[in-house]
Amino acid sequence: MANGQCWREKTLGDFVLERDPASVPAARERALKIIGEDCSVRDDVLLVVSELVTNAIRHPELTGQVHVTLTTGMGLLIVEVRDPGTWYEAPRVVPPYDPLAVGGRGLLLVALLCGGRWGTYVIGGGERIVWAAVPVTAWAPRAQEVIAARRRLVA
Repeated sequence: MANGQCWREKTLGDFVLERDPASVPAARERALKIIGEDCSVRDDVLLVVSELVTNAIRHPELTGQVHVTLTTGMGLLIVEVRDPGTWYEAPRVVPPYDPLAVGGRGLLLVALLCGGRWGTYVIGGGERIVWAAVPVTAWAPRAQEVIAARRRLVA
């Protein structure tokens, strides 16, 4: 980290969801209980939760539950979604975007809201984590620093 800071995160809360479309509004509701109505980036966090959970449940051929964890640290509020998946199935922002399409822009919105502070990695047991870090303060680290620090956490 810049200025010799150590990367630290504190878990605010977590929950488990079934792979079902009804889990998306449930995820927003549970996330809101964790972060609180007065959270300064509430709407951004809830949009990130919605998009990441939607991506996690959209492939019906996968089985298993979806785990959501909310953490805070270094001027960021971080949403992690863990689901059964692999690197080659990982969500990614892929242009060109069809302005008339019904979907396909969710991860682009996440990337924009987070200023590029998002990523994905595969963990043991065939599971994938997709995370996005919403800046809470003006002094939040740059995207490159966040991505590098979070990679070191799982290395």
